[in-house]
Amino acid sequence: MEAAGLAIGIVGIAGLFNTCLDAVSKFQTYKSSNSDAHMIDTRFRAAKARFEQWGVSVGLSRGGLLLDHHAGLDNKETGGVVEDILQIIIKAICDDSNLHRSNGQSRSRNGSYAGLTQSRRRRLKWAIGGKEDRIDQVQMFEKLVQQLYNLVPPKEEQGEPRTGLQSQIWTEDIREVLNKIEDGIKAEVRREVFFWLGRSPPSDKFEDSKAERVRNTCDWIFHRPAFQTWLSQQDPSKPSLLWINGPAGFGKTILCAHIVEHLSSMLSTPLAYFFFASDHESRENPFFALRSWISQVVEYRDNAFECIRQAWDADAGSTEMASRRTLVDLFNKVAKTVPGCVFIADGLDECSQLGTGESSLAAFLSEITAAAADTNVRLLLVSRDEPDIRRALEDSTTHFFCEYRIKPEDVEADTAAFSRSLVDRKLPNKSEDIKGAISEAMADRCEGQFLWIKMQEESLRKGMSKKRLHQVIENTPSGLDRLYDHNWKRIAEMPQWERDRVHALLRWAAFAMEPLTVYEITEAVLITQFEELDPEEYPDDIDDDYVKTEIVGLCGPLLEVKEDPKIPSPGYRTVHMPHFSVRQYLTLHLPTPIWIQPNNQLQMSYERVHHTVIAKACVQYLGLSQVWKEEYNKKTIHESLRLYVTTCWIEHARQGFSDSTAFEISKHFLEAGNPLFNSMIGYLMHHRIAEGLIRPGEIQSVSPLRHVLNYRWTDMAEYLISQVDVNEVSSDSTSPIFWACSAGSTEIVNKLLQLGADLNVTDCGGRTPLHTAAFNGFEGIVETLLKYGHDPSPQDKVGNTPMHLASFKGHVKCCRYLIESGADLTIRNNGGSTILYMVCRLVGQAEVLRMILQNGPRTLATDPHPEEGPPLAYVSILGDVEMAKILFDYGAATSLFVPDVDGWFPLLLAADEGHVELVKLFLEHGGEATLSSARPRGQTLLHTICHRARKSDDEMIKLCMRPGIEPSFLMKDHRGRTPLHIASINGRIDIVRSVLQYQAPDLQALFEAKDKYSRTPLFIASYRGHLHIVQELLRYGAQTAVSIFDIDNNSPLFVASEAGYSDIVQELLRHGAGETISVPNKGGWTPLSVAIMGEFVEIAKILLQIPGVPVNQKDNYGMTPLFIASRFGNQELVRLLLSHSSIDLECKDWVGSTPLFGAVANGHLEIAKLLISKGATVHSQAAIGKSLLWWARRTGSSELTELLVAQTTMLGDAAITNQRIFEPPPEGAEKVKFSASLGWHETAIKRRGEALAD
Repeated sequence: MEAAGLAIGIVGIAGLFNTCLDAVSKFQTYKSSNSDAHMIDTRFRAAKARFEQWGVSVGLSRGGLLLDHHAGLDNKETGGVVEDILQIIIKAICDDSNLHRSNGQSRSRNGSYAGLTQSRRRRLKWAIGGKEDRIDQVQMFEKLVQQLYNLVPPKEEQGEPRTGLQSQIWTEDIREVLNKIEDGIKAEVRREVFFWLGRSPPSDKFEDSKAERVRNTCDWIFHRPAFQTWLSQQDPSKPSLLWINGPAGFGKTILCAHIVEHLSSMLSTPLAYFFFASDHESRENPFFALRSWISQVVEYRDNAFECIRQAWDADAGSTEMASRRTLVDLFNKVAKTVPGCVFIADGLDECSQLGTGESSLAAFLSEITAAAADTNVRLLLVSRDEPDIRRALEDSTTHFFCEYRIKPEDVEADTAAFSRSLVDRKLPNKSEDIKGAISEAMADRCEGQFLWIKMQEESLRKGMSKKRLHQVIENTPSGLDRLYDHNWKRIAEMPQWERDRVHALLRWAAFAMEPLTVYEITEAVLITQFEELDPEEYPDDIDDDYVKTEIVGLCGPLLEVKEDPKIPSPGYRTVHMPHFSVRQYLTLHLPTPIWIQPNNQLQMSYERVHHTVIAKACVQYLGLSQVWKEEYNKKTIHESLRLYVTTCWIEHARQGFSDSTAFEISKHFLEAGNPLFNSMIGYLMHHRIAEGLIRPGEIQSVSPLRHVLNYRWTDMAEYLISQVDVNEVSSDSTSPIFWACSAGSTEIVNKLLQLGADLNVTDCGGRTPLHTAAFNGFEGIVETLLKYGHDPSPQDKVGNTPMHLASFKGHVKCCRYLIESGADLTIRNNGGSTILYMVCRLVGQAEVLRMILQNGPRTLATDPHPEEGPPLAYVSILGDVEMAKILFDYGAATSLFVPDVDGWFPLLLAADEGHVELVKLFLEHGGEATLSSARPRGQTLLHTICHRARKSDDEMIKLCMRPGIEPSFLMKDHRGRTPLHIASINGRIDIVRSVLQYQAPDLQALFEAKDKYSRTPLFIASYRGHLHIVQELLRYGAQTAVSIFDIDNNSPLFVASEAGYSDIVQELLRHGAGETISVPNKGGWTPLSVAIMGEFVEIAKILLQIPGVPVNQKDNYGMTPLFIASRFGNQELVRLLLSHSSIDLECKDWVGSTPLFGAVANGHLEIAKLLISKGATVHSQAAIGKSLLWWARRTGSSELTELLVAQTTMLGDAAITNQRIFEPPPEGAEKVKFSASLGWHETAIKRRGEALAD
């Protein structure tokens, strides 16, 4: 090594070592804060001490490199490995990006704001933090430190360096640990991203509907022109929406499931679906469908996941789940990132709010159609023809909306098939004539309604006569409403006790928040009927007979019971409504209990009446001491109603109305000191621990007021306030004013303030009530708190003010109230972020941004973040043009010339993210001055574009090819690569052409530029197989680069031959590459050698036609192309080489073996025949002192043995018996084990003095 290079290398090691010491110290301090990690921490400190001792022993210190440093550091190869190890320690173990998300600062699921201080570059990219991850890190650190001792041992430990197999084993160990950590990281990140998306457990509707479909039905939809037009998309660049609608009971859900199944098997683009259900949480919030759609695409498309991951990263710590606005933006981004997506939703009419409200179906349809407008997605929606749905679709989509209404004639054949399948199943003992007649009768009377047919199932019994079966069908009214009336009349004629039981069963089945098990609904009915749980009223057994007689037998066909194949027990079957229309019917027809006041009943909707009835039953259940005698058992939680009532009671009360009877019972249960309430809270906490929602140490004592506020039952909270001390502080340092702010109840907050609630109280994180309200966007509460004199700018323990939180979340009105109250806009949090910087971290914050700049000092627009750079840097990443314009209005144009902490200028950041419009804006404001600015690692804007592959690249390249870009053509990154190198690596012919067509000052310099491995752009394009780039480079004069070799003495012709690119080989030869055909690389191989090794026959033919081709060139082991072809057994290549006039049949390798030996030792009979026929000599002895005949016998080929026996007989007996003794190699030399089963010259490293293998 030259002196200068040696000095630079050693100084680099010293600097890396010092960086390592700093990183290790931070890592240790950080990890030691976890009291549960004492053992791991002790191991880490021990390894750290060894690491520091090693540095001192080999001459590395804080001050730099000592003059008497270890000689091993002067060795280029050893020094390079040491550098690699130090880099791993810094990046893979102690990187600061790993520390930010440990120590309990994972994405908060309890509303904390700790994540807001994390920097863009440091927010979690590796989700390390669990115990196993820390063990892996410490284990790797220990191994790396030991390897430093092995490579450069201190004087007192000097011995034989560990090489060979030991080094290989160490490398494999490290790689295994690295892979384990990386896999854990990726899995954790995916879990966090999907949690943020809020993907809820799907309903079983899709799978159930697939299973229920009768074979050969539902195919008619694929032949309807409306469906075909929607699917084919006349304009593939635009969206299309098809709304399939029809009356209730027409099999729309099963049809939709079949469409999903059919399209999934034929489309190459992603398909996502969602089935709304009346017993699923999506009924109250249709945006669950959007969460599910996005999650499904992200699950299977890496580019979509990366798109969402970046949005999650930008939103770090801001909210428990992605907001509705964020979801809509993500839907648009995913649709653009993965073109051609298909999104399907069924059962839209089952949503509780169709026409009004933020969570209404109309709002959902308006949002998704607007987001789809500039994409090419295909939307398929299936529902009944509800006026609100029609109005929403017609108002939102004008140019890409069409509909298809299902008619009775569409489903005529399908209803006949369904009817016959039901009859075959229920009446297997009847003749074909009877089954045919009954099924036809049902199909004729159903009027296209599958549900009508299905509801006849319980009426058909095997023991009934043909006449009786016909009477049942004829006496059943057609049409669903009339059918429901018919069954309701049957129920009304039951005895009072049975009628009450049926009403209770149907009420719970229709209005429970989730499907109840048979166990659960049994107790629900008992508490509703008798207001107690009398053991005498429990069934003797919950078995098939009980389900058939006491549930389905009483309520069918208005109720159905489904079995979970995983849990066959009858008690775990779940109770459902057979169709949404049944629920609607029951809403109007279930009787109102006499204890509900008539005047209340008139004022309230029928549905609220039913929720009130259930809420009363729930609290009566909770008030029974016998309920709490058994301890929590996760395995049996669904064998009683206890879990359901505990978690859903208040939700029923909220959806009901304040009936005095139910309210009084609830008040009694919530009285302070009620042991049954405490039992319920304890049960709830145990359930949350079992589900992993909280840790055992987080069990809290929750007061009745806090409990009802947690569930936002403000009516009850208003009563309980009068029963408590409004300034009572709980174990987590919060008081009732906090709980009210979290619940979003302005009325409760007002009442608490009137009663003297203390506004100066802070929780354990230093947050005030105003922080809570501002973060959640409760503008009414923010206004109220400020009117009562709340300080507008208090800082919590991480330095955030309420304004930080409100601005970060984009709550415009909250920000306005805070500013009007004098909020300080210049305060920085502990991470260095001003309020303006928080705003610039999210897209679409233009209004808040302008408000802040209008009311703050002029310097706000340019004040840099200590770890991020100026505000413009983050806007550059987000691509928000309007926000950038506002910043420019307030003097931020100067920030175009200020890099962020990683050395990226705004123009480079915007180009890196593909924001064309933002790049245009920056160039208009003088950004061209940074066109050739480089990051610390040498990448310029052109490097960055060459790395990316986006649709916007063509326009981006045109924008950037302007004066100022020229210097970057020859600028190199940390690997010595110019933009042309990167473009050649990635096959970016568009960029190559743009650079070459531009008036570059020195094209030859571009062509001959070498990276750190001495590779030119032509070399890389040849190696990568990018023919068009090779042609373009040569067309513009890159012929001089054909004879430029890399550091291993490989030429472009060599690597193209090695990779098998015959077209590139021909192109290079046409431009003078023939002069390099005989130049061997460091291994002694020529282009012909590697073409033969790769068995590329076409390339071998081309090269053999070139004058001067070295057909007998030996590599470093003495192998010629013919030897290689013979050993590999490729007859075509052997024939090709033998046809060359200069071929040498008797060339010997380093152990004296000829091509014939290569063929024989590997059992290639035909090649041996071919070589012998061309005159190859059958020598009496061959490699390693054994004859060819010995090697032939070893292959087990009798034909090969016979061939050689015949040849040796011709030479005489002496040829067989005269054996040359092969002298053993020098001690310590590399040993070679010859075997027909091993690749030629495959080696096994042996210890010194080990005997040669026979």
